[in-house]
Amino acid sequence: MLKRIWKNFAGAGSGPEAPPSFLAHYEKSFAPLLGVRADGFRAIFERLEARCRGRAAPALIIETGSMRTPGNWAWDGQSTALWKEFGLLYDCEIHTVDLDPQAAVVVRQECGEMVQAHTGDSVRFLYDFAASPGARQIDMLYLDSYDFDAADPFPSAFHHIKELIAVRPCLGPGSIIAIDDNFVLAEGGFTGKGYLADEWFRHLDIPCLHRGHQFVWQL
Repeated sequence: MLKRIWKNFAGAGSGPEAPPSFLAHYEKSFAPLLGVRADGFRAIFERLEARCRGRAAPALIIETGSMRTPGNWAWDGQSTALWKEFGLLYDCEIHTVDLDPQAAVVVRQECGEMVQAHTGDSVRFLYDFAASPGARQIDMLYLDSYDFDAADPFPSAFHHIKELIAVRPCLGPGSIIAIDDNFVLAEGGFTGKGYLADEWFRHLDIPCLHRGHQFVWQL
């Protein structure tokens, strides 16, 4: 229903191929709730919307680590709910995977058929997804699985490297990649889920477009 309303609104002025910007909706409805993630999601949606405008094929969004507590914006970011909201305006195929089967229950309750919720190990899921017949390029890959332990950051950071390796065949020019839960160290560096991925992308001369609580890259 909301998608039809936006299309009708667009048709009154700028034509059916120019829907209102999702960013305006984001700034009004979600950015004030997101705390340290507001700038990161802004960087993500600026690029994802630019990628989706004027294209016929649905955008492919894949997330590891699903929403678990609806409405808990400042703590976990509610990224799954944000993909659903984006999908109300732009045609999207959205997948989220989590080890906890209850997370899939929550996603189905909150997002309905807009988001396909999966239960299982994210590395295995991404590997199988990339190896499946007809696998296509991912537009938005959001990595937020494996809880981060500040006293032992390597396991979480390495898990996200394994996710990137597993899904590499589905990443190509224009793919947006983001990793959540990164933190500034006292000496000015970073730790968190994305610090090893940041080193990998630096080695490949792929710049980090946003370096804050979330790291964001575009291939």
